[in-house]
Amino acid sequence: MNRIELVVALRAAGVPDGEYLIPGGPASRGPRADAYYVLREEPGVYLVTLCERGVEETAARFASEDEACRYLYAQLTRRAPAPPPDSAQIIEDLMARREDIQREAREQYDRARRHERG
Repeated sequence: MNRIELVVALRAAGVPDGEYLIPGGPASRGPRADAYYVLREEPGVYLVTLCERGVEETAARFASEDEACRYLYAQLTRRAPAPPPDSAQIIEDLMARREDIQREAREQYDRARRHERG
């Protein structure tokens, strides 16, 4: 896979252009996200970096463009796992008990503070 094939694949997967910057690839459409990946070529190495609020950190290094592109594709198309089937009921139960949970937490905190003071 090369940079152009990567951009085509990312667009087909529905990844917004603002989540990556690929110099030498097709022009980006739309605004850049607060955090985005950059694929750059340096002498003898391909770097995948993460740029967040102007600070760029290397995420991975590769000997070939193909490896770098496949890695970046995997990073950008990863999806969060589906919630467990009973998660709606768990949330509903927690919300019903929220005042009791907060009261218990406050009592535990107060006990810990008293114990700390001696």
